[in-house]
Amino acid sequence: MIRVRSVIPSWLRPADADTRRRLLLLALSSLAAVQIGFFTFTPHRGSLILGAAGYALIALSFAAWVWALWRLRVPLDTARAWAGGEGRAVLAWSAGFTLLAAATAPYRYNVLYDEVVIQSTATNLHWGREVGAIGRAYIFDGALQLLQPYLDKRPYFTPFLVSLLHDLTGWREANAFALNTALLPVILLLTYAGGRALSGHRAGLVALVSLGAFSLVLINATGAGLEMLNLALVLGLVVSGAAYLARPDAKRLDLLVLTSILLANTRYESSVYVGSAVLIVLAGWARVGRPILSWGALVGPLLLIPYALHNRYLTATPGLWELRDGLQERFSSDHLVANLGHAWTFFFNFGPNIANSLWLTGAGLVALLGLSYIGLLRHVRWTDLSPATQACVAVAVGAGANLVLLLAYFWGDLSDAIVSRLALPLHGLVALMVGGTVGLLEQHRRWRLAGPAIAAALICYGVWGARVTQNLFDINLIESAQRWELAVINRRAPAERLVLTDKSPLFWFAQGMGSSSCVRASQNAAGLAYHWRIGSFQEIIVTQHFVPLAADGGWMLEPESRLPVGVLLEPLAERRFGSKLQRVSRVIDVQPATPPASPRPAATR
Repeated sequence: MIRVRSVIPSWLRPADADTRRRLLLLALSSLAAVQIGFFTFTPHRGSLILGAAGYALIALSFAAWVWALWRLRVPLDTARAWAGGEGRAVLAWSAGFTLLAAATAPYRYNVLYDEVVIQSTATNLHWGREVGAIGRAYIFDGALQLLQPYLDKRPYFTPFLVSLLHDLTGWREANAFALNTALLPVILLLTYAGGRALSGHRAGLVALVSLGAFSLVLINATGAGLEMLNLALVLGLVVSGAAYLARPDAKRLDLLVLTSILLANTRYESSVYVGSAVLIVLAGWARVGRPILSWGALVGPLLLIPYALHNRYLTATPGLWELRDGLQERFSSDHLVANLGHAWTFFFNFGPNIANSLWLTGAGLVALLGLSYIGLLRHVRWTDLSPATQACVAVAVGAGANLVLLLAYFWGDLSDAIVSRLALPLHGLVALMVGGTVGLLEQHRRWRLAGPAIAAALICYGVWGARVTQNLFDINLIESAQRWELAVINRRAPAERLVLTDKSPLFWFAQGMGSSSCVRASQNAAGLAYHWRIGSFQEIIVTQHFVPLAADGGWMLEPESRLPVGVLLEPLAERRFGSKLQRVSRVIDVQPATPPASPRPAATR
């Protein structure tokens, strides 16, 4: 019979009492986190707790991460020496790609509902310190009143950071866009750091340019979504993991653990990277021959409780899944075959309608096959890998699990312009692999590939990337229509205004305007008539769209644009967007609907 003790590695069997005590505390903290996060509260109760306490909890995690980062800061003279030496080129490339994004990719919403929900949640966090998107909002006494907040399915670390910008600058719609643009040079510097840790300075430059010349990165840098922060933290996990494995200690462990916790709170599928962090932690323990347990590692499981509460609420609320008609589950193996075909289309696309990178696809495949062949030929073991390589492999396991989840998802079509952004973490790791491979080859005198690799990445962007960037914005007709509607309204005199929209009212909340949907107005005709009669709003604007009736050129009002009977409109402007006609009108009268006549009672003798 095999003894259990003989199976456990020696470095997991510490001799000193303090380490055993810390391992026990880690086990208790993990069990408490699982019990509280998944079993103690009902999903509804958990959502209420998250709404009320979520801001304080994510602020605590972020403050702990900032403190852990501050403890590892480099001396100022070292930073100056680096910036004056090899860092000069790195900073120049990072600044150049940031300017390129600002100049070529318009600042607009790329994923309309996702990004306006983020704006809405950030607004609620800024003004009310409450986790939740805005259900309704109206202008009363010159101020936007937020009503009916609800817990959205998306984690709220990105909205939290946007709310901090609101706290510093005052509420501005532009703050969400500014955050993502500011994250672009951070992402590129992290990419360089990861590549440099793998194979040196020139490898870092190749990785930086390979990712910086990726049009999908530049497009998201001028949007208001979650993807830039998610990518930054994935790369941050690689860099912090490499630093920890190179020199395992408590300070570096704190940064690694807290980075994985913030990453889990950025996108709900990014919780898989907590597993990558665990692999890196165990690899570090194996390197030093003993467990290293810092305060961050001990409280880390407890800091994941908000994510557990949020995930359980999402699982129990099918209305948030946004399933297509006829579907019952979000994830299924039935979606794999179709989504694999879409993935092939995405990675090997030559046209201007999909924001892929042929350079990353081609060079990444060559690098992967080459490294795999060398590894098998030389019988490379895990312990033979460098700290940076081990960190990359551990995070790549998480990226692979993330990709499998995406391909099993009902909306996992990577060739879709809305979905393709989810491939960014994978491309970040591919850029590191390409840079690392070029660096390895350059160690041989007959190979000098950094310059050609950088040129190839830039040529691919010039041939395909610039066209893709413009084309994706040209086909984003809903956003174009909303920006045109906003321009029409902004030309009017300031007023306490209500916008009745045929689309999501969340866009108008992000403009600081009260709004409701035409559908809601139709469902509450009496309420609309009442507010018109008492003058709750100085002006009511309506946005509607029409579709072609037939070849004769007539137009039909779509159901989501219809208003109650008795609402009289004055058209202000109209414009074609694709096949639809968009119209902006002003309400000039609301006549209460005439109730149906009640039948006259029959005469009685």
